[in-house]
Amino acid sequence: MAQTPRQLTPHRSSLHGFGAALRQWRERRGLSQRALGSLVHVSGDLIGKVEKAERWPSARFIESCERALEAGGELVCLLPGLESERRLASIGYRFGGGAEGQLRASTDDAGEPDLLRSWHERLAGLAIDGNRTGYAGMASTAHAQISVAAAIGRRSRSADRRELLIAQALWAEFLSWIDEQSDAVEADAWLRRAHQHAVEANEPTLTSYVLMRQSQRALERFDPGNAIALARRALDEVRLPGGIRALLLVRQAQAYAMGGDQDACAASIDNARRVVGSADRDSELPIDVSAHCDPVYVAAHEAQCRLLLGQPAAAADLYEQLLHQWPANWRVDEALWRSALSTAYVNSGDVERAATEATNALALAIGTSSGRALRWLNPTAVALRQQTAVPEAAAFVLAYRRATLEACNH
Repeated sequence: MAQTPRQLTPHRSSLHGFGAALRQWRERRGLSQRALGSLVHVSGDLIGKVEKAERWPSARFIESCERALEAGGELVCLLPGLESERRLASIGYRFGGGAEGQLRASTDDAGEPDLLRSWHERLAGLAIDGNRTGYAGMASTAHAQISVAAAIGRRSRSADRRELLIAQALWAEFLSWIDEQSDAVEADAWLRRAHQHAVEANEPTLTSYVLMRQSQRALERFDPGNAIALARRALDEVRLPGGIRALLLVRQAQAYAMGGDQDACAASIDNARRVVGSADRDSELPIDVSAHCDPVYVAAHEAQCRLLLGQPAAAADLYEQLLHQWPANWRVDEALWRSALSTAYVNSGDVERAATEATNALALAIGTSSGRALRWLNPTAVALRQQTAVPEAAAFVLAYRRATLEACNH
């Protein structure tokens, strides 16, 4: 009798994330563990142990599997996270049993300063990888860096401690993005922690950035009043870089649109468009947290504002223009904007195009494990349930139901 495959927990650690990705690609290619092992010159038993996160895969093994499965770079891109996690394990860190894979640190380890020194480069790399492939398996690295910074901070001079607080704040904000895919409560908790660290570090730019993220979370909860209050509070900081000021103005515009104030929304978008091109960048922080905020980003949110204001045709036109030349690596964001485009088409009465875009968005959401994109697709799914006489709509509704059930099971 065939054994039931072990349930994987890809968000627990990079090791678990790679195992889940390897199984997904192997099954997608219709290969058994033994068949894949033959292709990469290892035993099927080893393939099984890697998939169950019982063995560390080597770089050569990962590259071989990448070629054999034609995974489009999705397995190789997980290698840096695996190497970072393996290094942590080698100096005595133990991954906890919880789903988050939190770390219990031994503060006497001599390797901690070396780990902290490269934290900002790792964070920037993970942010890029996350938008391309999703955030599965990245939580453990983020927890590790926060634990390392906290451990060193407890025994450091005050001047050094400020930099460590900034490190913890940035990694906590990144963890909020990871948890936003599945657990909104945890996402909000990490943002509160990020804000606490930024304030304690007396870093106004970072504090304003975290307030922007909290404003964004308020919008996700359909709370425009709180979103505006948080954005205004951050905008009171007079020395903000142009990118962060633009992000705050975008949040303010979204909140005004959600409240039906078209004039205030347009004014905020115009201001965001004006400051986003400013040469004043985020130079005071070790990484540029507003690097993603460019004219394309502002235009995408202008389209969202049009949708919120009840102008679906105008929103659809803007989304189509943006997505026509959308960067191939921004897959998580593309899933969100195609979800919004499908809603724009539903609200315009174009059922077939709505179903087509929703299907495209769903494929991206599944491929990047984006629970947020699945949530954004819900309005389209609800509307298309009334249009199942249209084959494209019926197919999407069925696929969406399967995807949401699978997400709940994980």
